[in-house]
Amino acid sequence: MSSEYPRKVRGMSNADYHAMNDHLNRSFMTAVEKGGGEVQQWLDEGNSLTTGSKSMTLGSRFDTLISGACEGKQFNEMVAIPPADVLASNGARRGLKFDEWKAKAAAKGLIDCNAEEAWQLQVMYDHLLLNDAARQLVEETTETQVSVFFELNGHRCRVRPDGCTPTLWWDLKTTSSTWDKLHLSAREYGYYEQEWFYVQASMALGMEHHRMPFVFVQTMPPFKCKVFYQPVDLVEEAGRRMVRVMEEIRLRRETGIYEPADAGEITEMVVPAWARKQEEEVITL
Repeated sequence: MSSEYPRKVRGMSNADYHAMNDHLNRSFMTAVEKGGGEVQQWLDEGNSLTTGSKSMTLGSRFDTLISGACEGKQFNEMVAIPPADVLASNGARRGLKFDEWKAKAAAKGLIDCNAEEAWQLQVMYDHLLLNDAARQLVEETTETQVSVFFELNGHRCRVRPDGCTPTLWWDLKTTSSTWDKLHLSAREYGYYEQEWFYVQASMALGMEHHRMPFVFVQTMPPFKCKVFYQPVDLVEEAGRRMVRVMEEIRLRRETGIYEPADAGEITEMVVPAWARKQEEEVITL
């Protein structure tokens, strides 16, 4: 292992962290796991699969809030609502006065949002701290949003845990899912893979193997919070998939061959068994 790994970097900006594309991260690997060589080639060329969304903005703001809570800050110390006298005559967020106000808020590290957005963030924030397990994790957290760089199976990798306690790492998720459907989000967004990958990073730093709690807060009524452990067998299986994906990534980069051998051919569309069953049920009806 290189002498520069593993290492923990405090204070690195999100922009600088995400610009380090020479290190594998979980979102890159799960995207390649789903999309194969075509997705890897797109990402290796410096492109992105996301364009940003309202839900991503909300999630980022909430991450900032809870990181602040871990540092002992109160909600009102972190959020700023523009007063009416800096808005345009029709209430729009534009004009010289608003731009000056926004610049001052940004310089203080405040989250700039309107009253409705602030209300939603406040309810989510309050409900997280009302959950005993979530509040305990917040209180025991000693570091937030640190950047960790390590080597795994010969690959340079990076992670950025939301919360670190002396004995474990934990992650914060906002979700528009009901609790009974949350497992679908875990599979869709690679949370099993994330736990395996992040725990590997923590062990590279000398921590004991541990299960990683995920703190989920709903972005829709009733805006509740629950803390979950993920099934051990699904996390272990995700780890085996990640090891295979890492080797596929290496092979494509070494050979320059990204597309499958049949990319230029006419092939049979793959329809999974569960979808076939649904089609049969529709036809029967």
